[in-house]
Amino acid sequence: MKTKLFIVSICLLFLSIVYGFNSYSSNTLKNEILIRAFIDSWNKHDINKLISLFSENCLYEVIADGGSFSSKEQIAAYAKSTFSGIPDTEMIIVKIVANDSIGVVEWIWKGTNSVGWPNLGITPTNKHFEVRGISIMEIENGLIKQNRDYWDWNTFIKGISN
Repeated sequence: MKTKLFIVSICLLFLSIVYGFNSYSSNTLKNEILIRAFIDSWNKHDINKLISLFSENCLYEVIADGGSFSSKEQIAAYAKSTFSGIPDTEMIIVKIVANDSIGVVEWIWKGTNSVGWPNLGITPTNKHFEVRGISIMEIENGLIKQNRDYWDWNTFIKGISN
């Protein structure tokens, strides 16, 4: 009898732990899916998908270079410029943390300077680079209202330059 009681107690404890740690709200799960779609759209170079993830009154800031884009059209132009400069752009997800209104994704941006940036005086070097960074998102009604990307500009320039 004591053995059965012990086993039942252990099972109840196990279930409470499992369900306690997995008690995400549906919005938290949706926000994690939204963040994965954000990274996936960068990896697929799918500008239309990328901008569909943002609300009409959005803001996308790139802290490293001071870029600030306050419309879907501006975000699309930024993404197009990035894909033109680094045609093999790839984002690797390191970690995602989300709640009902905030999402953070740590990532590694990989690519090759195969095209160059004449406006920055950088010629094509065919050098491969990797830059670690994070995106912090404010999410409202299932869409990204604000996104701020943080990564090190000097690491990027060093990685693509001669």
